[in-house]
Amino acid sequence: MAVTDKLNKALWTEITRLKLLHKEDAPVRFLLDQTPFNESEDEPSIGQAEYVIVGRILPNSDIFKESAFQIEIKLTSSYPLEPPEVRFLTPIYHPNVTKDGKFCHALLLKTSRWKPGTKLVEVVRVIVDHIDNPDIDYSINPEIGREYLDNRVEFNRKALKMVEQHKLPRN
Repeated sequence: MAVTDKLNKALWTEITRLKLLHKEDAPVRFLLDQTPFNESEDEPSIGQAEYVIVGRILPNSDIFKESAFQIEIKLTSSYPLEPPEVRFLTPIYHPNVTKDGKFCHALLLKTSRWKPGTKLVEVVRVIVDHIDNPDIDYSINPEIGREYLDNRVEFNRKALKMVEQHKLPRN
C-alpha cells in the first residue's frame, strides 16, 4: 500500500470519528462543515501539501454555550508526526486564542506532548475543554489572560458581547 493510500485511509477514519461527535450524547460536540474529501470522491487529491477540516465546536461553559464556534484544523504534510494547526474562524474573546484566531495549547506544540497516535477527536476535546476552562499558563493573549484572572466580570462581559456579535447555530 502506498504511503498516500495509507494516509488517506487514516484521514478517512479520523474524519469518520469526528462525524460521530455531532450526536447529542457525545462527550464533546463537534459539527463537521468541510473535509478534504469531496462528496463525490473518497480520496483527497494526491500530493496535497495540507488538508483542511472545518467544523463547529459546541462549548458548555456559561459564556460560550449559546453559540457554536467554527474552527479550522490544518493537517500539514508532516501530519501525524507533527500536530495540526488549529485556528478559530469565528471570533472569540479568549486568553488561549489570538486576535487572528490561532489556538494555543501544549498538546499542539511540536516540542511538547504531541504524539503521532493522537486522534483528532482528542484534539477537538482539548479545544472544547480549554475554551470552557481557559489555561492561563498557555495564555497566548496575555492582556486577556490577566483580565480573566484579575477581573472576571469584565472578561465575561467582553466575551459575551463577542459571542452575541458572532453567534453561530449549534445545530
